[in-house]
Amino acid sequence: MENETTLSIQLKRVAIALLDMENETFVEATKTISFDQMKHKVFHDFFEQYIDATLNSPRSVACKFIDEDNDILTKMLRYEELPDDEHFITMTNDLAGKLFKIMQTVSNSNGSVFVAHVELIGEQYILLMKLDPKVAVQLDLETLDLKSVENILPTATDRVHKCALIKMNYDPQEENVYVLDKQSDGEPAKFFMETFLQATPIPNDRKKTKVLIKELYETIKPTFQGDDEMKLATVLDEEFEHGKVVRIEEAVSSVFEKLAPTINREHYIETETQEFLNKFTERNPGFTSQLEVKRDDLHVVYKTNDGSVLFKYDKRLNNIGVHHDQTSGTYTITIRNAHEIDFSLRKK
Repeated sequence: MENETTLSIQLKRVAIALLDMENETFVEATKTISFDQMKHKVFHDFFEQYIDATLNSPRSVACKFIDEDNDILTKMLRYEELPDDEHFITMTNDLAGKLFKIMQTVSNSNGSVFVAHVELIGEQYILLMKLDPKVAVQLDLETLDLKSVENILPTATDRVHKCALIKMNYDPQEENVYVLDKQSDGEPAKFFMETFLQATPIPNDRKKTKVLIKELYETIKPTFQGDDEMKLATVLDEEFEHGKVVRIEEAVSSVFEKLAPTINREHYIETETQEFLNKFTERNPGFTSQLEVKRDDLHVVYKTNDGSVLFKYDKRLNNIGVHHDQTSGTYTITIRNAHEIDFSLRKK
């Protein structure tokens, strides 16, 4: 039975295994979850939030499997060939059992392993989650008594859990697994990604944009001075506008074209473009030929060390000036033609 959620996620099958690391016990899944018994919206929201976090959280990482004969891919393929409850339970126990064996050497953290077959925007995925249970306090509204409830499952915003969203339609050239691994110290760990999944991160478009602009700037900057250096920054901002889809070779050529001298212009554009691309490709062999520009450097921020005062503005605005008087220590912020800007006061 399929249940479509508000995020266009269809849950095909779900099964659960238990890891009792303290007692070195692995409890296998024996059945799939009955959706007829769990139609409450909370159930669907629970999976939605984890899928959303695994795809979109700042701590999530897009990866690809290191080898095509990855053991996890093999287990998934067996289920794909015979997609019934029996083979799904077998896959669940194979995956959870593999995680249990690996964790015995590094962790004593008990937990539940959820395995789900989901459809997201027409594509099939296996969702794997290792969640650490917690104890919560429940209020009885009739008696107003408090009691503890054990084995409460954490939400996606809690700090301790491991999630992987794996594409069933495997393509070795594309990102095929998304990983979210939160530890109690708030830091993402490499164990789950590298040791269990045997996957390696793929730079996302935000990281690719930052690397490309940085290397272009550092390559060209030594040949520019003064106003020309400002022109270089302007050209890069114009060519790599946030949200714009660019082809790397064409964008790099366009940058050199806008900065080319009048003498030997065509030769400069061609040679500088090819020289940069050759060195850049050698340093970044996994770079794709096209990317969507994602900029996180478009704001100038003035902030006191204690965070009590914050002033931030879009550096593309040309009617804002900040002057620091070194003698008096005064900062003067000037906004020219302020009537052209729609201001509102935000209180937090």
